[in-house]
Amino acid sequence: MMKHLFFIGLIVFGFSLTAFSQDYKTAIGGKLGYGLIASYKTFLNEKSALDLFGGLRWGGLAAGAYYLNHTPIESIERLTWYWGFGGSITTWNCNIGSSNENYFELGGSGVVGLDYAFDEIPLNVSLDWAPTIVILSNADCNRNLGRFRGGYGALTARYILNR
Repeated sequence: MMKHLFFIGLIVFGFSLTAFSQDYKTAIGGKLGYGLIASYKTFLNEKSALDLFGGLRWGGLAAGAYYLNHTPIESIERLTWYWGFGGSITTWNCNIGSSNENYFELGGSGVVGLDYAFDEIPLNVSLDWAPTIVILSNADCNRNLGRFRGGYGALTARYILNR
C-alpha cells in the first residue's frame, strides 16, 4: 500500500512541476526604454528568475539586477505575469549650461510585468514597469529630480539560449 501511495505522489508531483514550469531557462537580449541596455535572464527554479542588465544610458552607464517571481496566466499558454524587486546604479554627465557635473544614483526598485516565450522561434518578450526610489545620489543636476522615479520600465526582447 505504501508503495502505491509513493508512486501516486510522485506522479502528482511530476504533473505539478510541468504545470508551473517556465518555457525557457536562459535568454539574452536588450531592453528598450532604459537606453542601450543588454539583459540576461536566467531562471533559478520553476518560478524565480534573475534579470541582470547593463549598458549605456543618457551618456553614462546603467547596471542592475531584478529578482522576479513568475506566475502562469492560465488562459494564455507561455504567458506569465511577474513581480519582483532589485536595484540599479546609473551615472551620467549633466552638461547643463556651465555646469559639467558627473551624476550617479543608486536606486531600489519594485517591478511588475508580463513575460511571453514564443513556441516556434527562440524569442522571449517582456514588458514591465519598475518604479524606483533613489536611495543615494551625489547631485541634483540643477533639476530637482526628487527621489521617486515612476517612469522606469522597458520592453525587452531576448534570444532564448536554452529551454
